[in-house]
Amino acid sequence: MRLKPILKRMIVPGICLLFALSAFLPGQVYAKEQDTGTFISLFQLEKARIGIQTGTSFDASVKKKLPGARVEYYNSKADLVAALSTHKIDAFVVDEPVAQILVREYDGVTYLPEYLDTYFFAPVFPRSKTGEALRDRFNDFLRRLPEDSLDTLADKWFGGDEEAKTMLDPDDLPAKNGTLRLATAAGYAPFEYVRNGKIVGYDIELAAMFCQSCGYGMEIVDMNFDGILSAVQTGKCDFAASGINITPERMESVLFSESTFSGGTVMVVLEEDAFAGDSGGSGEDSLWGGIVSSFNKTFIRENRWRLFVQGVNTTLLITVLSILFGTALGFGAFLLCRNGNPAANAIARFCIWLVQGMPVVVLLMILFYIVFGKIPISGIAVAVVGFTLTFGAAVFGLVKMGVGTVDRGQYEAAYALGHSNRRTFFRIILPQAIPHILPAYQAEIVGLIKATAVVGYIAVQDLTRMGDIVRSRTYEAFFPLIAVTVIYFVMEGLLNMLVGWLRTKSDPKKRSKSRILKGIKTDD
Repeated sequence: MRLKPILKRMIVPGICLLFALSAFLPGQVYAKEQDTGTFISLFQLEKARIGIQTGTSFDASVKKKLPGARVEYYNSKADLVAALSTHKIDAFVVDEPVAQILVREYDGVTYLPEYLDTYFFAPVFPRSKTGEALRDRFNDFLRRLPEDSLDTLADKWFGGDEEAKTMLDPDDLPAKNGTLRLATAAGYAPFEYVRNGKIVGYDIELAAMFCQSCGYGMEIVDMNFDGILSAVQTGKCDFAASGINITPERMESVLFSESTFSGGTVMVVLEEDAFAGDSGGSGEDSLWGGIVSSFNKTFIRENRWRLFVQGVNTTLLITVLSILFGTALGFGAFLLCRNGNPAANAIARFCIWLVQGMPVVVLLMILFYIVFGKIPISGIAVAVVGFTLTFGAAVFGLVKMGVGTVDRGQYEAAYALGHSNRRTFFRIILPQAIPHILPAYQAEIVGLIKATAVVGYIAVQDLTRMGDIVRSRTYEAFFPLIAVTVIYFVMEGLLNMLVGWLRTKSDPKKRSKSRILKGIKTDD
């Protein structure tokens, strides 16, 4: 009798496993089904699909030089690599140093030698008196650097010797003049990336050198690239360094320092005979070899399993706190409204309409950049506030629905026996409503833990964000995503077990004989 529910629970994980295994099959099986061609110059991409990372200014260069091309936007470099390798796009645009790292570490891709455009990189500062003063101090720091310091820094981070890429730890900087918050997007090697649990790179070391010379501590705030300028504009971060090129439009919103790096953007394309699923190495041609290699790169190399553990802890923290505070908020709001208070009901209806009518990611960004824009509050705290509001609105509706299922005659009978309104609700009505509430409450919890996947937009390194960071280092889409999926299934299963236990304990039909007869003398 219990076999059918178990089989149902195994269907989705089983499908995920099949997709995961299929990712490691040799790509040549599909090679001749697609007419990909080989691009050797920019003019061949006139009608192509070009991938652009959201938040960058590369789309303007593509539209100017290749007006017939179709621009498609992706959130990270890892997404661009995955889209190219699966032929969803024909090419994507990155800075030349990034392309050089990519070609060294990922088989099957190359880049066209012709520049799409040239650029100048620089850190950004808020357009305010404080930001202007900090920008001037940074410029003074650049002028005081020994000659060729930036070239030496570039040679170190853009080269292939990973052992030589060392830098001072920002956590060890003496904060004699306070601590600066640096906004960055740690998925754009060699400018900024995660190695051994630390964010390092060309921009990061330069920022740390500046803080050291001026007596500042430095706190690195990792976020999606498209949120960096907003974080600086609203004062959430003191400055930003993340491969940001200087454009006239950006100069209207933020202040740029003097240029710290100049170069050109290039088109990354597939090499001839390179197809999705090609691993490029003889040891990885087999299914088992591909799985072992991907597992090693995703979890073992550079102790990346610690990133997943950190992401799980953050996700569970946000989820559990949001459940506790949201339940208290929703139930408390219902208690204020249950006797028909007009003002309380009007306020509750408006708040629920406002929260439930807004996409969660938009709500979080409004809270992070506007409501708490000038307050030094972490992204985790903002996420808890946002999900407390959404979960509280759901709990309010669930309690209202559950209480509504209890017959009105129960109230009349309780009042006739002399019970107060408060005692009637808590001792008679609520116990009967809880069994009706818990199934939907359980579903809301599952929805909540999945909804937390968007907190990366407000600089929170949750499980999904950590998966993106790992993908930006391994250039693999399948294994990190499948790993994240499996972890989410495990977390959802644990929370479901907890709520299921509460359902069992609160169901009157499943009470033990001793509980039913508690307080009753049976030997009279």
